[in-house]
Parts: sequence; C-alpha cells; structure tokens
Amino acid sequence: MFTKVNSKIVSVDIGRSGPVVARKGAMIFYKGNVFFQPHQIAGAGMGGGMPGLGAMGGMAGRMLAGEHESTMIAQGQGEVHYGFLGIEVHVVDLGAVGGTIRVEASRLLAYGANLQASVVSVASQGGSGGGGGGGGGLFGALRSAAAGAVTGQGMFTTQLSGPGSAVILGHGGVFELEVTPNKPPVTVDPQAFVGSAGQVNTNLRSTVSWRNVGRTGGEAMQLECSGQGIVYVQASEEKL
Repeated sequence: MFTKVNSKIVSVDIGRSGPVVARKGAMIFYKGNVFFQPHQIAGAGMGGGMPGLGAMGGMAGRMLAGEHESTMIAQGQGEVHYGFLGIEVHVVDLGAVGGTIRVEASRLLAYGANLQASVVSVASQGGSGGGGGGGGGLFGALRSAAAGAVTGQGMFTTQLSGPGSAVILGHGGVFELEVTPNKPPVTVDPQAFVGSAGQVNTNLRSTVSWRNVGRTGGEAMQLECSGQGIVYVQASEEKL
C-alpha cells in the first residue's frame, strides 16, 4: 500500500488502496484528482472526559484533547506523498504483526482508512504505570498521568486494527525488537519508545532510590516491555 520513496517520504496510490488518513500537515505533494477533509479518530472527541471518573475524567478528557493529533483523510484518484519534518519513516504491515498496533499519536504519520482506529487509555489496558502496571479506573488514570508527566508519554495511545498498513515516525529511524514470554523483558528508554504490536505489556520502572537521587543521569525511568509481540523504538530520545 505505502511505498517508501526514500527514508523520509512515502507515497500511496489512493485510487488503488482506498482513502488514507494522515496527520494534518503531512501531505508533501500529490498527483491526480485528490481532495482532503478533516477526520476524527474514534474516542478522540472525549472532551467531556471519561465516564465514571468525575473530575479526574474531565482532566483525562482535556489531556486527551492535547495528545490526539489532528488528522485529514485523502480520497479520490491519484498518488499522494507524505512526510513530516524530515523525520525517518517506517512502514508496518499489520497483517504481519497480528493485526493490531498501538502507536504514540505523535509518531503516527499515516494509515489506510480501512483500518479500525481508536484512541485508548494506556491505563485501561495494563499500559505504562508504576509498580505492576497502570491498572484501570481512577488510580490507574492517576498513575498513568504521573508516568506521562515524567516520561513525556501521555495517558492515551492510538490503536489500529485490521488488515492494512500504517506509517510511523522515528528520529534516526525505527527498529523492531521482538518480545517473547520465554525471554527476559525488553527495557527501553520511554523517550525512544514509538509503539508496539501484539500482546505487549509495558511497565514503567524507576531506578531512583533515596541513595542515588540526582546521580542517575537520564536513565532514571525505564519502560519494561513483556509478553508476545514487537516493540518499535526510534534511534534517538528526541521528541516530536
């Protein structure tokens, strides 16, 4: 579906592939009869917050509004070229990784509109959190909020499911790390984490204790990835 033109640009023939969703501002140029209109990912309109969490839900809704990237859908007949800020691109075939990926919103460049896309809570699916995982409900949301503040990751992530392809972004390129139950977990710097595919659980760990406060450098927080699947990591700690 997506073809890499070079390390920083992809092209797609939407006449053959069908409509494509991409982050706003990612279109470089196109050939043919193509038109664009605003698009919203399911769950991204949670301005009212998260049901059942009261004031915390309202805060979560406001945080989600800040974490979700505006997207546009391209339709028609023609070839569209996408890129963003000269950052390296990586094409993922969802069919080859179990049919589902979760990607940080800022790292998602484009994907086929036939994929089921939603914004999901990291806490609700055992994602980043302190101790034994985020957990659900109010305390899970609080832990995820704290983790997001420390690492730069948020409380929410974009989930894509179905047969098709997606393009993700990574400073210095993106590489894949396999996670399996019979091997030790893969531990990455949270700033380098791009996303995951399969049944991957993430657990935010701190290496800071009262004895080494101020002496851990930039490695105080680490993201431990376990389960079965693939973890996508960029070759840098630079944010978008």
